[in-house]
Amino acid sequence: MQKKWIDLHIHTTASDSLLIPSEAVEIAKKCGLSAISITDHDTIGGFLEAQEKADELGIELIPGVELSVAYKGEDFHFLGYLIDHENPEFLKKINSFREERSVRGEKMVEKLNELGIDLRKDTVKAIAGNGSVGRPHLADALVKEEFVHTYDEAFARYLGYHAPAYVPKKYLTPKEAIELIHLVRGVAVFAHPGTSRSPHAVYDFLEMGLDGIEAYHSQHDGKMTTHYVNLAKKLGLIYTGGSDCHGRRKGKVLIGTVKVPYRCLEMLKKVKEENY
Repeated sequence: MQKKWIDLHIHTTASDSLLIPSEAVEIAKKCGLSAISITDHDTIGGFLEAQEKADELGIELIPGVELSVAYKGEDFHFLGYLIDHENPEFLKKINSFREERSVRGEKMVEKLNELGIDLRKDTVKAIAGNGSVGRPHLADALVKEEFVHTYDEAFARYLGYHAPAYVPKKYLTPKEAIELIHLVRGVAVFAHPGTSRSPHAVYDFLEMGLDGIEAYHSQHDGKMTTHYVNLAKKLGLIYTGGSDCHGRRKGKVLIGTVKVPYRCLEMLKKVKEENY
């Protein structure tokens, strides 16, 4: 029987990707994927826009979201899957995150202006469109206005964590993020642990109610993937995976480049069924 592949970590223009939702679905279809999840930062707008195209092309679309958290001086990301995306309390919460991101973006533009970089807020908003304003949009704007040559240079010189125009964002605690995902009957997964300076924090997250680990990821090599699959099994967690595609911002479109087996989605559904 032919194996079925999926991608459970895709971003769209609803947050900080260059792919419109329908385009992400079309690419997934061309790659032969059976299921995908749109996991935009702090919004389910991309998922809602992608639904019609997914139905049309016969691709299973999983509701998801990616939340940023801070813990012991470090940033982490959690993925929420199979969430009740119509829950009013959840929508109110993530809408407040979007508003905070917008204010933060304006503050970074002001810092750039103070540094002699005449970047306008309107330019950033035009690039973000309906998406939630973030540093990637600022980086794109800096490149467009020729203040820097590349996206990576924008972060290195101005927008990175220790760069002069950086403004800290408001974060959830890990426990708050997990509880928010569980509030909407979702499954909470620790995203791309291999990119973290403190992947061992998973043991703390486990005590807070974590459900799974993202083992397959575009920045995890084969050895790392095997490690996190085995760790998940050892801890009694499920494991998931996805490309973490943001369009062509850093070169190629990553959808379909990470071989994630369909059984990962089956495990997600099983946890959802057992928990709720």
